[in-house]
Amino acid sequence: MTIDKAKLKALAEAATQSERKAEKCIGGIPHVITEEWDIAEVHVTTGANPMADAEFMAAASPATVLALLAEIERGKRLFDQSERALDRVNAMWHRRWLNRTGEPYPIPALSRDEEFDQLKAENEALRKDAERYRWLRDGEYLHAWADLHVCDEHRRAELTDRAIDTAMPREASHG
Repeated sequence: MTIDKAKLKALAEAATQSERKAEKCIGGIPHVITEEWDIAEVHVTTGANPMADAEFMAAASPATVLALLAEIERGKRLFDQSERALDRVNAMWHRRWLNRTGEPYPIPALSRDEEFDQLKAENEALRKDAERYRWLRDGEYLHAWADLHVCDEHRRAELTDRAIDTAMPREASHG
């Protein structure tokens, strides 16, 4: 869901700015009112809760919406400040490394977004490898490959894991 905060702010600024409350008026129909105005009469279909809707509408006043938007902006500013401070610390760390070793820091500095994307891609690759392995290990034809004719599937999987773990170092030493 995308919220057009500029439009929401403009609507809140243009709306009646008085304090609001919900109450039942003539005929028991919930209304949202101010000291001077009847802002809304709440009619809903069967099964809904018109009084709760009126109370929510009163609570979500223009002042409340503007305060929430201001909190969002404040949070964004704090996040941006934190991000800049972290970038400064990162740069300081890289300078210290360079001064101590005479060489640039061995890992290229990535932005947090780049690092997140890289970690996400690595995670996806590992997940695919794990899926392939489980597919191979649990497949019926693997009995012939690993010579593991065991009826108990869990025991067969355990023996297959052991056989692969044993074969992997040998394969690596021949490469």
